[in-house]
Amino acid sequence: MLRIVDHLVGRGPLRICAHVPQAGGPGDLTGLRVLLAADVLARVVELRGRAVLTGRTGPRVPDAVAAGVHPADAEGTPEEIAEALGGPPAVQLTSRAYEGGGGAFIRIAEARASGSTDLEGDALAVRLLLLDRPYHEPVAVTAEAVEGAERLLAEWRRAVAGWAEEPSKPLRAGLERTARDGLEDSLDTAAVLRILRELAADADVPAGAKFETFARLDRVLGLELTREIGKAPADGART
Repeated sequence: MLRIVDHLVGRGPLRICAHVPQAGGPGDLTGLRVLLAADVLARVVELRGRAVLTGRTGPRVPDAVAAGVHPADAEGTPEEIAEALGGPPAVQLTSRAYEGGGGAFIRIAEARASGSTDLEGDALAVRLLLLDRPYHEPVAVTAEAVEGAERLLAEWRRAVAGWAEEPSKPLRAGLERTARDGLEDSLDTAAVLRILRELAADADVPAGAKFETFARLDRVLGLELTREIGKAPADGART
């Protein structure tokens, strides 16, 4: 498996290209999953202080913007992208074996909405579900899972709004380091989400430290966990 960290150092921008496959029928979320993986990789690299340039081949994914995916810097064929980005991408993300363009490639497993799942609602809930599984494992998204993810996001956003009212405390350094190591080594977003679940339930951690850690890690996860700050009552969210 590719060690992502090997591509986080270097001079100049890191060029990343996401190759979106044609949708394999209704409910196919593989294209969105490829874009999400590229989006997370770009966020990880940017947190390391390195600039990122992104490209995208293949069809547009209608839900990508609602799911928090940043627009690509260039779109088109691999050749057009290399020209627009000032050089060939160093990392290619695709759902199938990739033979062109050079660089390292990350293969993303397929994702589908099972049965007649209705994915209407908070697209960030779908983002959460896709990030909650290793990118190299297939995933089926159900309506029940989407509803559960929406509830969890609402709970976390209320909690973060409450924690933000408390005195700031340092990040939980050990947890953040573990999360960062997993992201830089293998884009392990599922491990980061496990860390957040455990942190939210830990009554021994000050609210200010929870806030700082959630806010910092959400810069990679892109779940908009801080968007309720200043809107929701803090009562009941302080733990």
